[in-house]
Amino acid sequence: MPDNLADLILTLGEPGFGPALMRLLRHECGADLCSVFAIEGDSARVLVAESADPEASAFARIASLRYAQRYWRRDTSAVTALGRAHRAMQVLKRPAQGIRDIDYRHECYTEGAVLERLSLYRAGAPGIIANAYRARDTGPFPPAALRAFAERAPVLHAALLRHARLVSVAAPADPLAGLSPREAEVARLTAAGEDQPRIAETLGLAPSSVITYRRRAYAKLGIADRHQLRRLLEAGAG
Repeated sequence: MPDNLADLILTLGEPGFGPALMRLLRHECGADLCSVFAIEGDSARVLVAESADPEASAFARIASLRYAQRYWRRDTSAVTALGRAHRAMQVLKRPAQGIRDIDYRHECYTEGAVLERLSLYRAGAPGIIANAYRARDTGPFPPAALRAFAERAPVLHAALLRHARLVSVAAPADPLAGLSPREAEVARLTAAGEDQPRIAETLGLAPSSVITYRRRAYAKLGIADRHQLRRLLEAGAG
């Protein structure tokens, strides 16, 4: 465990922070996925979206983006817990079946076969919500995992808050930061109004490759079409 915590501290403000957090939570409480959000006013910003299983990485990213964009204010449990976390940190466990919002439960839990989550809440500037998740195949978090998560909550929060501030200062949020270079190029040209043949010519790609990169970009961003892509980029620029 000390090595996992050291790795987390050493990657503050760096791209490796998310994977380091996933390794720590995997070791500490057997988490299968994790996510972290910075809460600023009514907005939620994704700081971490990781999976211990590479095959589930796309779901972790997409579900986290969906949550930040569509469901954060509808997650009454999280909003209430964060409201109570002004004076003291809150650590809670919640099963997926306890989520009454059907769309939210389906898109952020059922699609990824997520069984339950452990969450850390702390109000502040920004507020922090950190989640560890267990998949159905793994089973629920045992009491020892909940204790381990709660014991590490203060140092986790300190690291997460520092990471959030470093990332915020380092550069403006880029809505396409989670895409590969090719996916981002195709997405930006698509948003600019270029059609598929023109994008293929500009980037030196086959038309079929343009379709593939665009489809991957949309999946990672949790969007379905060019109009949503434009809105996402406009929101990031603002």
